Amino acid sequence: MHVSLPAIKPMNLLLASVALAATTSLAQQVLPVKVTPVAARNFERRFLVQGSLQTKNFANVAARTGGNLDAIWVDDGDRVEAGKTVLFQVDPVAQSNAVTAAEQDLAVARAACAVSRAASEKTAAESLKAERDFKRYSRLHEKGTVTDNEFEIYETAYIVTQAALRLTKAEVELAEARVVQAEAALRIAQKALDDTRIIAPISGIVNKRAAEPGEHLAAGQVVLRIDDPTVVEAVAYLPATLYPEAEPGKATFKLSADGKDLGSYPVTYRSPTIDPILRTFEVKGLIENNPAAIPGNMASFSFVFEKREGLSVPDASIVARLNRSVVFVVKDGKANMRDVKAGLRNDGWTEILEGIAEGEQILVEGQSQATDGVAVDIR
Repeated sequence: MHVSLPAIKPMNLLLASVALAATTSLAQQVLPVKVTPVAARNFERRFLVQGSLQTKNFANVAARTGGNLDAIWVDDGDRVEAGKTVLFQVDPVAQSNAVTAAEQDLAVARAACAVSRAASEKTAAESLKAERDFKRYSRLHEKGTVTDNEFEIYETAYIVTQAALRLTKAEVELAEARVVQAEAALRIAQKALDDTRIIAPISGIVNKRAAEPGEHLAAGQVVLRIDDPTVVEAVAYLPATLYPEAEPGKATFKLSADGKDLGSYPVTYRSPTIDPILRTFEVKGLIENNPAAIPGNMASFSFVFEKREGLSVPDASIVARLNRSVVFVVKDGKANMRDVKAGLRNDGWTEILEGIAEGEQILVEGQSQATDGVAVDIR
């Protein structure tokens, strides 16, 4: 009796351990899961790319004449109005003197023209008298009343006055042409004077002031830049393979910047050629009156080239098993593994082309531990 007691106790412990393991194994065969039904959803074939926002209308305002910058009346951030806001002025003294000289030249040309016209009128009167004398002496010469010498004197006088008349008419035309020339020179000088005072060519905001009063400017040197922020262009570059699909007026894109959704817009421009080195092409879209579209900012483009409806499942519900994409469908309290063919992916959802039917319940939690045929407990 004393020897058998220690042998019986270990046997009881072993049986108890086996029973506990069996009970635990049975409990682990029921997998707690969450499910969602397969439903139809709209999908888009998208292409994502980074681009930038730029003002469509801008002007680099330059000095039209050389000289010292006398004054500049606007600063960065000032709003200006086309045709009204005076921006800056280059030293007008030299151009003002040129206008004065041109006015004097015009006055001289007009006076010379008046002299030529008076001379022409005097010559015309002399020519008329010579013509009458010539006709009278012609009649007398035919009757033999005057000698040949007397007749020739009046004939010569008539010919000379006719030539003088033509000469004075030519001088009048020349004088008139000089008046026109002087008037043109005055207009040019006045335009040059006007060009020393620059007015805003477009409405917008002064973006950059590149010169200060007292600086010497060359003709064509940029003094400031004006941007019109009301119309912004979204600019991006796409790979050459997408060129046929990025057709202006048909292709669209969704735009976001700084985490803000800026809306959807059509493509308004596609470059006529593809860059032969980068194999990309430029596309643009207009954004009007959107304060969130800040010129110069980076932006995210999502180009939409196709829209369609299809069966959808959450991305996380698809798992890989033996290099296959599968989902687990709940049927009769068990998880059934299904091979699926995935299509488009949008916003956390995947389009399923083959393998499941609408309304079926698929695992969205617990699928990574699931096996084909395992019992499930839907939580």
